[in-house]
Amino acid sequence: MNIYGALEQGSIREGVLRTLMNLRDVILKTLNDHPYLLEYADEVRNAKLRVAEDFDYWIDRSMEVLEKRGCHVYLAENAEKARRIAGEMVGSGKTVVKAKSMVSEEIRLREYLQSLGNEVWETDLGEFIVQVADDRPMHMIVPALHYSEAQVMEILKKVGIHGRDAEELASGVREFMREKFLKADVGVSGCNAFSAETGRVFLVENEGNIRLSTSLPERYIALVSIEKILPDDDLALKSVFVQSAYVGTFPPAYININEKADSQEMHVIFLDNGRKTTEFREHLACIKCGRCQLECPVFQLAGSLWGGEVYGGPTGMVWTAITEEIPEVCFLSTLCGKCREVCPSDIDMPGMIRKMREIILKAR
Repeated sequence: MNIYGALEQGSIREGVLRTLMNLRDVILKTLNDHPYLLEYADEVRNAKLRVAEDFDYWIDRSMEVLEKRGCHVYLAENAEKARRIAGEMVGSGKTVVKAKSMVSEEIRLREYLQSLGNEVWETDLGEFIVQVADDRPMHMIVPALHYSEAQVMEILKKVGIHGRDAEELASGVREFMREKFLKADVGVSGCNAFSAETGRVFLVENEGNIRLSTSLPERYIALVSIEKILPDDDLALKSVFVQSAYVGTFPPAYININEKADSQEMHVIFLDNGRKTTEFREHLACIKCGRCQLECPVFQLAGSLWGGEVYGGPTGMVWTAITEEIPEVCFLSTLCGKCREVCPSDIDMPGMIRKMREIILKAR
């Protein structure tokens, strides 16, 4: 389905607006009750942009810290190299459990590992539903928002999970997934924030699946896109708090701070994929909370099918321009500015979309 087909799918608009209505007041109340989160957001933005000014230094420092802690560390210049590195670590005939990660979507990791003959499972409930449906995530944080409860019932029947309501379905997924966790050979996660000070991978979640994915398997692979690097633990934790607040789940149920365990083999893949050289450097301050997506009038109509192959909405257009190429659908933006109004990092997405249009028109 393309963007024009998405416009005919009322379930997308219903799902986005339902999610927005459920979260908007919660987010505003959180920021009102905890005003220091706004200060954290400014600190994180400034730190991210400072790191982006000298990525080589911060990458080298991060890799050195990890190697001293006994981790295997790699730097992938592009998606193909990242896939190849991960594939060599996993091999074939393995069971892989994967935490929700937009960077893994960016490099098409699940599909690649499956092509090598591995059994790969998304462990986040929404991502699991999307995987079984052979679909793509509709939102960075709420990937299955475009499905109704009745639709989810039909989707999960494909893997033998039945239930009369959401609670029973969730229980069925939990039982299904526990078996996968216990027999998994490899666990994979993304990274919400990475501390160059200690080499710790910070991950935030509300279901508990990430800690099972990253702690039970004997081999653990963390995908860290280089804009997630922050100078120290304090800023990494603040970044996690800000993302959680702007998603509407503050305080988060679980914060995982992962580092090399004695009984586990840990691999960390740093991914560049256009981030070092992008002319849209301000966007590297994005914490991928997805708030701009929900507020965007075009996203409310078409969801993530507008923006790029992986990242949707206003932030998705810029991420697509960074990691792949400038998407032609940038001309469909209303440039209303709501994305910047709600962005915790005050990123000028409308300005960058205008720049994309200018680049495309000059090339014609």
